[in-house]
Amino acid sequence: MAIALHSDVEELREELIALRRDLHRHPELAFAERRTAALVAERLRSWGFAVQAGVARTGVIGVLDMGGPGKTLMLRADMDALPIHETPGRPYGSTNQGAMHACGHDAHVAVALTTAGLLAKHRSQLRGRLKVVFQPAEEIVAGAKLMLEEGLMDTLPPDRVLGFHCWPTLAAGKVGVHPGYMWAAVDQVKLLVRGVGAHGGTPHLGADPLLAGAHIVVALQSLFSREISTFQPALFTQGIFRAGSLYNIIPAEAEIWGSCRNFDPQVRDFMHRRIREIAEGVAATFRCTATMELGHGSPALWNDPDATADVQEAASQAVGAGNVVDIGQSAVGDDMAYFLQKAPGCYFLLGVGNPQQGIDASLHSPQFDIDESALPVAAETLAGAAIAYLGQP
Repeated sequence: MAIALHSDVEELREELIALRRDLHRHPELAFAERRTAALVAERLRSWGFAVQAGVARTGVIGVLDMGGPGKTLMLRADMDALPIHETPGRPYGSTNQGAMHACGHDAHVAVALTTAGLLAKHRSQLRGRLKVVFQPAEEIVAGAKLMLEEGLMDTLPPDRVLGFHCWPTLAAGKVGVHPGYMWAAVDQVKLLVRGVGAHGGTPHLGADPLLAGAHIVVALQSLFSREISTFQPALFTQGIFRAGSLYNIIPAEAEIWGSCRNFDPQVRDFMHRRIREIAEGVAATFRCTATMELGHGSPALWNDPDATADVQEAASQAVGAGNVVDIGQSAVGDDMAYFLQKAPGCYFLLGVGNPQQGIDASLHSPQFDIDESALPVAAETLAGAAIAYLGQP
C-alpha cells in the first residue's frame, strides 16, 4: 500500500506549528538545550525509538529498526538558539531573556521530530534503520564535532545523511537544492600586531602597529585579485580592527579579527598560509611583528548528487517541480558539513520568507521569523526523501 504522505502531513499541520511555537518560546543556548532534549527524547521513546540522551552533553540520538535488511538513514536537526534579545510583539516570542531562535533551529527540531513520528507510523512498509540526531551547539560550531568524537558515526554508521535549513531570502513554498559544494568552509582568524608605544607627537620613537595593521587590512585583499583564481570562490572578511585608547597615543598593539571562507581544501590551506605570511611581512616593514591565531571552523558542505536528486524529487512531489530551485553556492557555513564528510547526503534549504506578511528579516536578526506554512513543506520533503531511500532493498 502506498503511503499517503501529503494527507499524513496535513493532518499534523497544526501540531507541527504548535510544536515549533513551543520551542520558539523556550530557546536554549549552545550546550544548554536541556528542555528541548527532554522533549525530543520523550516523543521518540513514545514512538518506539531506542533513545540515547546526553550525547555531546545535551544531544539526543534515536534509532528505529524497521526490520529486515536495508540501509541506515540519518536525519539531523540542530537545537541551539542564539544570544539575541528578540524584538517583542509575537504571541510565541521568547520567554528566555537574552536567548532567541533567530536561525530557525526551532523549525528544524519540530520538522525532524514530526518526520520521525511519520516514519515510525509507517515502519511496516519500510526496511533498514532510521537514526535521528538532535545536535547541540551548532551556532558555536562545536556540537557536530563533539558528537563525532563520542562515536556518532562509529556505532550504526549511516549510509546517507539528510537535513535542512530555513532560508528567509527564499519564498515560503519553495525548496532550494544544490549538488556539490553548497556552503563554505569557515575559519576564524585573529591577528595580533605588536609595535612600540609612543607619544602621538613623537611617532618616530615608537613603531606604530595601528599603521601596520591598516596596511595589513588592505594587503590581505590582494590575495583574491592576484593569488587565487577568479574562478575559485574565496573570501576574507575583517570584522574587527581594534587599537589605541586615546587620540594622542601611539598604541603598542593592534588586533585584526576576520573570517576566512572558501570551498576547496587546497585553497583553504593556501589562504591560511598566505594570510600569516602577508601579515608578518607587512608588519616587519613597519618595524612591528604579527602573530596569527587560527580557529578551524566547519569544513565546506558537500551535497552528494544522488542524494540531492532524491531530495529534489521529494520536494517536487511536495510543492511542484517549478518551486524547487538550484540555490547555488553561499559563503555561510554549518557544522552539518562534518557529518557529510563521513557519509553522503544532502542539506537542502527551506524557503520561509514572506515579505507581504513582513517576514523578511535575515538570519541572526532580532526580528527573524518564518512563514509557518513552510513547515509542512519541509516535513513532506524530508519524509518523502526518507521513504524513497528506506523503501529500497
